[in-house]
Amino acid sequence: MWEAILKRYWQVASFKDSPANTPYSLPLLVFVAFLFFMLIILQWFMADMKQQFEITSSIAAGGSLIIVYVIFTFLLLKVNGKVNRLVQTLTSLLACHFIVHIFALPLLIVAPALAGATLGHSIALLLGFIYLILTLILTVWQFLVTAHVYKYALDVDNLTSVLASFGLLACNILTVSFWR
Repeated sequence: MWEAILKRYWQVASFKDSPANTPYSLPLLVFVAFLFFMLIILQWFMADMKQQFEITSSIAAGGSLIIVYVIFTFLLLKVNGKVNRLVQTLTSLLACHFIVHIFALPLLIVAPALAGATLGHSIALLLGFIYLILTLILTVWQFLVTAHVYKYALDVDNLTSVLASFGLLACNILTVSFWR
């Protein structure tokens, strides 16, 4: 069962399906939100090069981030008269973002080694460049997945869905920067 659910969200994350074809389940939404929350806390811990990780502020930031997803998506759907799509849309967003963040884990594992390397070495410079390109690819993928989900959830054109994706990105950046 879990494999089928993961495949369904992989189809959405790879732009092959819409969130309308994903399960409508409040318990699944809560479970996916919890997994996403735990993963971002783990990633913030892994990304803390200065060894100043604070669990309380990270929990507050992660919880606030989930709340922003809910409020922003609710408002978008409310304005467009499609609030009944909230559970599927949120589950799709969080599951797809979870998938993208899983792909970011290897980058976080090698980040400390790259941070300690001297940029005078051509290998370190090449690895740093590859790291930046992969980070950019994952960022663009997450942004486009958000636009893809909003496009189908809101029944809007590409430009409107891209603007909605920018809006969520801006809210997320403001939320996380407030706590961290």
